Amino acid sequence: MGQFKASFTLLLLVLVAGCNAPKADKGSVDVQREIPGDLKGSFSISGAYALYPLVVKLSEDFMAIHKGVNIEVSRTATGTGITDLLAKNYDLAMISRPLTDEEINAGVWVIPVAKDGVAPIVNQKNPHIDIILQKGLSPDEFLELFTTDKPVTWGDVLDTSFKEKVNVYTRADESGAAVIWAGFLYRSRADLKGIGVTGDDEMLKMVQGDKLAIGYCNLSYAFDAETGERTSDIQVIPSDLDFDNKIDRKEIPFMNLKEAHRSLWLGFYPHSLCRELTIGSLGKPADPVIVGFLNYVLDEGQVTIKKSGFCGLNNVYLKYSRDNLNQ
Repeated sequence: MGQFKASFTLLLLVLVAGCNAPKADKGSVDVQREIPGDLKGSFSISGAYALYPLVVKLSEDFMAIHKGVNIEVSRTATGTGITDLLAKNYDLAMISRPLTDEEINAGVWVIPVAKDGVAPIVNQKNPHIDIILQKGLSPDEFLELFTTDKPVTWGDVLDTSFKEKVNVYTRADESGAAVIWAGFLYRSRADLKGIGVTGDDEMLKMVQGDKLAIGYCNLSYAFDAETGERTSDIQVIPSDLDFDNKIDRKEIPFMNLKEAHRSLWLGFYPHSLCRELTIGSLGKPADPVIVGFLNYVLDEGQVTIKKSGFCGLNNVYLKYSRDNLNQ
């Protein structure tokens, strides 16, 4: 399992930067943008499971303010959302991975609205949870689990005599989470093996009901948005990035949502497992209703984003997104 050691030396260097963006000036002020109160019209959004519950809430709040607006939101996975956008079947796409060159060249335009990560997870009641948390799993071990066609035991992974087979779950849909997780392993989404599930809700349900399971989910789903505590029976697996068979201080799994968000900004979480969550359109939007909604997401909507368990944007990100939208 040594094929990644050289590659992950570079990854460890990148960890200092991690997912963090330039810090906002302490004197900066988050000024809300005026949105016309007489907006009328409708538009539709399709795409990422990660963003779906958040965008539904944002849409409901926006429609409550603007009675003449109707927004239709469908969860179809990131890849399908972009396909729907390019086919002009929907006006906006919820996107949870970087765009491909082909998508950029086709005219897909995006703005960041939140930050998130992808987390490897196991059942908290796994009979070997203490060893898993003590040693973690290295990228090579994750690679073996998620790309092999052969059965793997927990003894194989943890270097013990345990005989129980690891039950691997992966995403069957065209999810951004699968793309990010595969990228962490230097593979493509098509290389991932395991029992296919659709969406984060089904992934959590399967791992919660299987003590020998391993899977991955969007980081915001691994914690309860209201309490900030870990989702019931779900444990984020620490990644042994330096291959020393023990979890160091920076590799210790965070215990609550506040620690998770802090790790995203400070670079404690692996860079390649972090991503921006974006909303995209085919070309820069000009419809006043869509522009008004996106400005709302970047202003009052940031409170909803944080309450929904996602990592909100700092003032530097917000200024970039607003300027990109309105100039």
